[in-house]
Amino acid sequence: MAAWQVFTATLAALAVTAIAIMSLHHPHQDPDRLSVDRIRDRITKEHNALALATTAPSSWSHLAPDHPLGVQEAHRTMQQHRRCPVAECQRKAAAFRALIDAGRIKPTRMPPALQ
Repeated sequence: MAAWQVFTATLAALAVTAIAIMSLHHPHQDPDRLSVDRIRDRITKEHNALALATTAPSSWSHLAPDHPLGVQEAHRTMQQHRRCPVAECQRKAAAFRALIDAGRIKPTRMPPALQ
């Protein structure tokens, strides 16, 4: 055999060996492994359970509050209603207004719901 044939055969054998070793150590899909969706669902369920246990159910309402909101309560309301548009959620609008009045928020333009 010529030298180049020995070299090629050795290189091929090394490549096959490397592929075989990599296939043995390749991580397989673990059915018990948590997916992103399962983690997100678990966090949402824990958040909802914690919120129901620690706050009054009325704080999750989208209706306007029956009392003026303090700064801490306004911050909490803004966090709880972060997905609500200010124009559609009266509770978030009241919290937004309370934070503007307290000087905690300085909007560049006033939302139409608050004008």
